[in-house]
Amino acid sequence: MTAQTALNPGTARVWTSAAGAPSRLVWNGRRFVVVSKPIPWMARDAWWETAARAPMGEGAEMVNRPMWQVQARALEDGELLIFDLAVTQGPVWPVTGIFD
Repeated sequence: MTAQTALNPGTARVWTSAAGAPSRLVWNGRRFVVVSKPIPWMARDAWWETAARAPMGEGAEMVNRPMWQVQARALEDGELLIFDLAVTQGPVWPVTGIFD
């Protein structure tokens, strides 16, 4: 993993279980499988920045952002990484952090 990747991790294509937890993902052209229990958490956005862009009546929901932290192993080389993933409606989720 390079410093540039860590600073701008981009997005991942995420597959989820029936419960909505990430089970596998493709990030940066690499395939990963989740190897430990995913950890759900809520991120707090800066309300003074988010609220200005929020449609009327939706600001409160936009302040708390559902997230998952997953430990995943690369299928190609076995590298083990921890991903912070921001939940979205579709299959492409923002990656907000990567740790090795």
